[in-house]
Amino acid sequence: MSDTKRKRSSIPWGLIFNLFIICLTIGLVVFFIFSEDGLIDLLNSGLEINVIWLIIALFMHFLNIGLDASVIYLFVKRSTPEFTVWKAVIVSMVGQFYCAVTPSASGGQPMQILTMTRMGVKGANGTAALIQKFLVWQFTLTGYSIAAMALRFSMFVQNLDFAMWVLTIIGFIGQVLTILVLLLASFNKTFTAKVIGGIFKFLGKIHLMKNVSEKIKKLDETLTSFHNCNKDLNKDKALVVKVYVITFIQLTVLFLVPYCIAKSFGKDGVQMFDMICAQSFVSMVSGLVPLPGGSGAAEYCFSAFFGSIFDEATIKSAILIWRTITYYLTIIVSLPFAAVRKKKNGSDDSDKKTTESVVG
Repeated sequence: MSDTKRKRSSIPWGLIFNLFIICLTIGLVVFFIFSEDGLIDLLNSGLEINVIWLIIALFMHFLNIGLDASVIYLFVKRSTPEFTVWKAVIVSMVGQFYCAVTPSASGGQPMQILTMTRMGVKGANGTAALIQKFLVWQFTLTGYSIAAMALRFSMFVQNLDFAMWVLTIIGFIGQVLTILVLLLASFNKTFTAKVIGGIFKFLGKIHLMKNVSEKIKKLDETLTSFHNCNKDLNKDKALVVKVYVITFIQLTVLFLVPYCIAKSFGKDGVQMFDMICAQSFVSMVSGLVPLPGGSGAAEYCFSAFFGSIFDEATIKSAILIWRTITYYLTIIVSLPFAAVRKKKNGSDDSDKKTTESVVG
């Protein structure tokens, strides 16, 4: 059979996966609206929803996007003085969209880099800026998770089933391991390359990885970028403090969305700090699922960690409103920014090659 016939007869797994995600998303929305104790039942129950608090929840989420854009601006502005705040907003929105619609948010950074090269930012500079941003985000998120685990874990474990217990522990260990790998990559590139390279070779021997030599080469390039970016970032102490403070505030306002929803439902007794910690657990665990937006897992985690705060009559509606604000609405709002712009005149071909290597 020829290669052409093989290609024609092959199963379109990408299309099947996308259709599955679309059906899953639509199914969840329909379930939370029309099922027993869903949104329709809530509206018919006579419960007065405080719209002001829902508006505040919306504001919190869009403030999170604005802070994300400000971090991008601060990093890119260092190497590209003509980079504007509006361009940073566009890059942030591109990232929001492609993170939301790709598995494990894998499409966000490549498309942001591609967008920046079309704006005249050199591919290497755009890549370095996003690596630095990723380092700051990951360190701050892990610090948040550790603080939540230490200060409020006992408050939630009594309401968790065994499966959620296991997932929470795995999520926490995953966060810590990620930080350890980043620290090694940042300060001891050679050792990290040997360890991960050894793992790649082992996976190649048991036929779980192809093109091992090529992947090790790309690994070395990536580790070099991490190492150099971290050294470069640490030279500017004022910037380091600024971006960490902004990122901490960004995570806080994002984690406040469920608190605002609870207040809109008239749950005046909820504690803000408890809600923030609960949302950090939700983000930590749902991030383990390699589906766009953590579909299914995010809803399940929300019901598990907020089940003691929202009752049976409100939990489904709370999940729907939370996902609408933080996920569905984000896709709709960022969609107009998702189209990659034409390349700016005067940018050289090396930028294109750099970006294509990252995307590919």
